[in-house]
Amino acid sequence: MQRRPYTKIGKPATLICYNSKCDNVSSKLYIVEDKIIEALKIWLKNYKIDYDVKVDSNTESHQLIEKSITTTKKELEREYNKLNKIYDFLENGIYNKDEFLKRLKTIKDNIESLENKLQEYEELLSKNIQIQNEKETIIPKIENVLDLYYKLETAKDKNILLKSIVAKVTYLKTEKAIKKESDPTNFELHIYPKIPKN
Repeated sequence: MQRRPYTKIGKPATLICYNSKCDNVSSKLYIVEDKIIEALKIWLKNYKIDYDVKVDSNTESHQLIEKSITTTKKELEREYNKLNKIYDFLENGIYNKDEFLKRLKTIKDNIESLENKLQEYEELLSKNIQIQNEKETIIPKIENVLDLYYKLETAKDKNILLKSIVAKVTYLKTEKAIKKESDPTNFELHIYPKIPKN
């Protein structure tokens, strides 16, 4: 769908499909714009409610990950201490060569497993922090767009502004609003905001 401006004074621009085989019916652009902005306001209100609930949940999740990191680091420290001790046991004759090699393999396997686990926890924590930061910035960003949208004069500026928060919008209208009592808003919009994934 594309914007079609009219040169005739007072006639509003429309949203049309230039493909002659397309069944999508055109609408006045300002009506579609109003519906997009209205839908974004409703979405933002719901997102704020959902965000507040998820902040509590994310805080708990964040604390659990940090606790797991601390625990894993302590376990790693214990394994490294064991590693140092088995060398002492070998030198002092407590372990023979076979016992030493067997214990060495077990401890090194444990260390490798714990290091992998630690790396996973740290990556998860980093990802959670990144998502949280993105979620904290998305709300004021959308509020700013909604506040500025009608203050902009050109369609190009409005388009750039909307694209900063919306990945895409799909539009479908199957019936023409020919009669005066026809509903000019009888179309479907699907809006896909640019939001961080959980």
